[in-house]
Amino acid sequence: MKPEPNALACAGVDEGVALAGATSRGVTRTPGLPQSAVPVSRPGTRLVLYACHELGDPVATLRLLRTRALDRGWVVHAELYDLCPLATRSGQRPQWQLVMKLLTQGDAQAVLVLKEAQIELERRHQLEVRRRLEVVGATAHFLLEPRRSRREVLGRGGG
Repeated sequence: MKPEPNALACAGVDEGVALAGATSRGVTRTPGLPQSAVPVSRPGTRLVLYACHELGDPVATLRLLRTRALDRGWVVHAELYDLCPLATRSGQRPQWQLVMKLLTQGDAQAVLVLKEAQIELERRHQLEVRRRLEVVGATAHFLLEPRRSRREVLGRGGG
């Protein structure tokens, strides 16, 4: 699915980290992260590829995401991207709104993104997106592991 030409600019604006993982007993429960009744790592899972770029080539990113998805046996339902500053909130991105619509309608069960910052930059906004994904029963995969603070690495909370 190609984005509409007028949707390439954001409205009003001139290996493998999974949020839920499968175990022999089902899906692992990670507090505060989206969960799914169907493990997203299972072959045949339908997903949407998403990228947001201020500069650079979103097509190259989508190609990388597509390769990873196909390697895992996932079915790519749509490939969408927005061209805008990463600081633009996800609610102001037309193609992200389409991602959420596809997930809400059940056309796809998951979204694959290079890194979480391509959806939202700020941690508090990332948590809002995670809650929205949880509400619709969808999950997210990130190709690159997010950076963690020293406090998180040492197990003292934070983030």
